[in-house]
Amino acid sequence: MGTEAFSTEETRTIKRGVSIRMIAGSLTQWPDERQFSHPVLRKALDYLAKTDFKKLEDGKYPIQDEDMYAVVMTISGKEASEQPAEKHETYFDIHLLLEGTEIIGWQLQDGSEAPSQGYDSEKDFALYAELGNESYLKLLPGMFVVLFPEDLHRPGLSESVPASIRKAVVKIRHALMKL
Repeated sequence: MGTEAFSTEETRTIKRGVSIRMIAGSLTQWPDERQFSHPVLRKALDYLAKTDFKKLEDGKYPIQDEDMYAVVMTISGKEASEQPAEKHETYFDIHLLLEGTEIIGWQLQDGSEAPSQGYDSEKDFALYAELGNESYLKLLPGMFVVLFPEDLHRPGLSESVPASIRKAVVKIRHALMKL
């Protein structure tokens, strides 16, 4: 699997009238970039920048009730063939790597993808076994990626298996961005 570490950037493609974007960056650069962000992203990334995750156990932490919350988790990295890709509709994610090295597969949704498991509204995801044109982002501690509902993504991948990955995922209700 080829991997690439991305600096902060926004990838934007217009297809069928939908703006699809993914943002990757580092908390060390966040203070300089903060002013250019949407207020909802600013709130979530400020939370990630100010929180001492070494003092937190794995679990769910409210930021703004059920509209925005963080999930701290320790997972075992997998190979891409063992980890399905996912897509959300209600929430979008900010994945912050805390410990280890994580690779996240990502693909722009173009409508040709067929889910291997249909959308589950309770869990807010559809699963995809195969993606046709997947790119990979290698995250090191302190790096984050923002994945919007249009972004298909395969989190929790590792170059060497098994590998321990500790991360925080902020879930943000998509409707907050439309306010």
